[in-house]
Amino acid sequence: MHPDILRQLAADHVRQMITQAGQARRAHEARQARRRQLATYLRWSIRLAARRPGSRQESTIPVTPAADGRVEKIPESRAPITG
Repeated sequence: MHPDILRQLAADHVRQMITQAGQARRAHEARQARRRQLATYLRWSIRLAARRPGSRQESTIPVTPAADGRVEKIPESRAPITG
């Protein structure tokens, strides 16, 4: 092939690779921004939930009523059938 054609093909190929790298970088940055926005939203949601009356501010681990030491009666409609 003629050297000028080879140079043109090489230049086109380099431009294409630079364009693809730029697109990949922008896509990566967009994903990171979405993750940061979600993390911020979740932090705010948790803070708002903790401010509600009756929330368990002393613990971040959800506790079932049975773990609190309270025993609740099982409604007869949901009680296990013993035969």
